Amino acid sequence: MKQNLNILGSIQKKIYLAVFSVFMLSIPTTVFGEINGSVAVTLVYTNGDTADYWPVSLKIYQDTSQTPYKEIESVTGNPFNITSLPINHQYKIVAYADSMYSSVSYVNLQQSHQDVIMKIPLPGGIRINAFYNDGITPIANATVFIKSAQDNKTWAHSYTNTDGESLRFWIQPTTYQDDHYITEIRIGNHLSYSESPIYLRPGTAQEAKIITNWPPIVNSLITVKIFNQQSHTVGLSDGKFTVNLFDSNGNEIANSPVTSRGEAYFSNIKVGDYTFKAMKTDDGSEWANTTIAEDGSITNVHIIPIKNNTETHTPSPTSTSQKSKTDCNCIVFRLDNIQDYWLDDVQIKIIDSFVSKDIGITAGIIGNTFGNDTKIISYLKSETNTGNIDAAINGWNFEDFTTLTKNQQTDLLRESRSKISHIIGISPIVFIPPYGKANNDTLYAMGDNNVTVISGSELQIPQDLAGKISSYPTSVFPNIVTQNNNQSTVNDKMLSSIDNSIQTNGYAIISLNFQDYAMTNGTIKIDTPDMEKIQNLEKIIDEIRNRGYQISTIKKLSSLSENQNSTVSSIYKWSQNETSDSEFINSLKSHITDIILNNHNFTKIPNWVKHNAVSYENGQISEKEFLDIIRYLISTNIIK
Repeated sequence: MKQNLNILGSIQKKIYLAVFSVFMLSIPTTVFGEINGSVAVTLVYTNGDTADYWPVSLKIYQDTSQTPYKEIESVTGNPFNITSLPINHQYKIVAYADSMYSSVSYVNLQQSHQDVIMKIPLPGGIRINAFYNDGITPIANATVFIKSAQDNKTWAHSYTNTDGESLRFWIQPTTYQDDHYITEIRIGNHLSYSESPIYLRPGTAQEAKIITNWPPIVNSLITVKIFNQQSHTVGLSDGKFTVNLFDSNGNEIANSPVTSRGEAYFSNIKVGDYTFKAMKTDDGSEWANTTIAEDGSITNVHIIPIKNNTETHTPSPTSTSQKSKTDCNCIVFRLDNIQDYWLDDVQIKIIDSFVSKDIGITAGIIGNTFGNDTKIISYLKSETNTGNIDAAINGWNFEDFTTLTKNQQTDLLRESRSKISHIIGISPIVFIPPYGKANNDTLYAMGDNNVTVISGSELQIPQDLAGKISSYPTSVFPNIVTQNNNQSTVNDKMLSSIDNSIQTNGYAIISLNFQDYAMTNGTIKIDTPDMEKIQNLEKIIDEIRNRGYQISTIKKLSSLSENQNSTVSSIYKWSQNETSDSEFINSLKSHITDIILNNHNFTKIPNWVKHNAVSYENGQISEKEFLDIIRYLISTNIIK
């Protein structure tokens, strides 16, 4: 019996060891403590100057793999810290600028952090000279686009002057064999001409003459036929007509009487977008109109009246609302990429520039690279009680969320929120998507994690998330700080961008990169604040306050907009006849302070005003424009 038990025990041990071995093989080695490190990439031009980083992307390959281990679609600072790289591996880092191959470096990562300098070619300058098909007549007021052939991204654009010249674009040269650009020339919204390949040499200024296939003047006779409701050309029984010709700016450039055959005639016009309007001569009313894009080939135009032009558009229940708006005149400073150890004295000094003035700043924290640096953690924890520091999620490993599934995004947001909350005692409700990129899955993942505010690029919020997720896009980008060493110019650019955003949205979001405020030892950034730039930042803060703007955090800005969201909802319900005129007015009074609204007692609004509400719902006019219409109608006693 004892022998049988021993045999049974031996069998059980073997089974256990076999199962355990299979289990061990199925677990990635990173679970058992593979240590991650980081590489700070500093970009310099071949002449030693610090390189502009905004058009640069990176691909990182591990060991001998031909598949990228990590891809950085858009570098957000210079230097840029590549995180979450397992140590004891070799890495190949390839840089692309304006989608063109730029440089390659190799790193044998044997410690937690290493620095590498990548030299990229000097930009080349190119100016486009656009001409009509005679090769002599320049094309004025066209739009020129420079695109990379590899991904069709636009890297530069400008209008042409009277000589057909664009601005000179300084962009990445084409040093790799298959790299080239495409030039696209557009007239109006519909005419486009492309030419490629365009090659560019580093550090030199070039001219490119582009001869399009458009004639300078359309000499062919253009016959315009006007039809009636029965689809016949108009006759004497329909009345007398004139056709007026308008350019894309709404300027009338020609007119022609309509003959007894229902035809009008035009010639000698330039290529471009045109609108033909058929007008009744007896009362000056518009009969019908049509729009064309004349490229030299259109010689027949038909103007046909719409049989039912009284229908109004009703918003679809799946219509979307875009970025949030408010009238608080708030400025929000957002410090992105907060992380352990790297330039932490610089990070702290920037935040302290706000805390010392008792004003707010939103700190975007990268979840997986935060939590071990006692210096920055102690500082953030000690200052969170003031309410001036608002923590936001800036990704888990600063990954592109649009490349992940909805479930993966949900998990990363949950892990980031939980970790930040545990370490500094703030549960973030704001998400700053890495590279500013997000999609609908991101928004639904945010909803699953009680993250209610997103601050990245402009995007649309699905209708079923309206009122649950708010979007506050970046207004002022960090490259303003690095584009010019003249601090007066930097201040002027930043303040101008702020004023424009305030006028458009009622607020401005300013994104800061702490790397831009660090000193350099001549080649790489060091953990010493650049006090000249810090003091200049403080001057900008003081100037903003002197202008009467309130400096806040994204979280506080969101709470200020909650009442406004109720206003938006009331406009929608009223436009859909789900609430009465009096209820709508009372809703407006309860959410906005306005002497015209609050000093009038009225209950009836003309029904046609709802067309303006529909225009607001569709994003065709702003909230300010809609409310200005209401104010005007009240002041003129149309609403009474």
